[in-house]
Amino acid sequence: VSTQSTWGIVKGGSAEDHIRAGKMLKEAGIENSIIFLLGIAGMEQSQQHAMACAKLATAMDPEFISALTVEVLEGTPLAKKASRGKFIVPEAYDTLRELRTIVANTNPTNAVFRSNHASNYLPLKGNLPKDRDLLLKTIDQALDGQIPLRPEEMRAL
Repeated sequence: VSTQSTWGIVKGGSAEDHIRAGKMLKEAGIENSIIFLLGIAGMEQSQQHAMACAKLATAMDPEFISALTVEVLEGTPLAKKASRGKFIVPEAYDTLRELRTIVANTNPTNAVFRSNHASNYLPLKGNLPKDRDLLLKTIDQALDGQIPLRPEEMRAL
C-alpha cells in the first residue's frame, strides 16, 4: 500500500490506513483530530483533492476537523517543483473554492470545524454538519467579495 498521495505528498499511510486508525480511536474512546492542507494538490487537482478530503473526513468521522493553507517555503521540495512549473500555487479564491467543496461534502456525526489558522485567508469556526449552511454562506460571501480576506502579508505558518 502506497503512503504517497496522488499529489506526491508522503502522509505516512494510505486513506484506508487513516480510516482504519480513525475507527480504532473511536472504539477506544479517543477523540480524533484531522487537518487538511488546502492548495497542496496545486491548481490542476484542487477539486479532486477537496473531494478526497471530504470523503476521508466522512469515513474517519473525527471530532475535530481543521484546514490550513499551503505556503511554499524557499528551499523545500515544493518550492523546487513550483520554480520548475510543476506546481502552480493556488490563488486565495481557489483555496476558498477548495475549502467550500470540503465543507459542503464532509458529513461527520458531529465535528468541531476550524479554518482559523494564520495561514488561511478566511478564518472560520463552527460545527459540522450543524453549521454547514452558515459556513458555506460565509465562504460564498468571501468569494463574492463581501467579506475581506486576510492580506497576504498577514498570513503565516
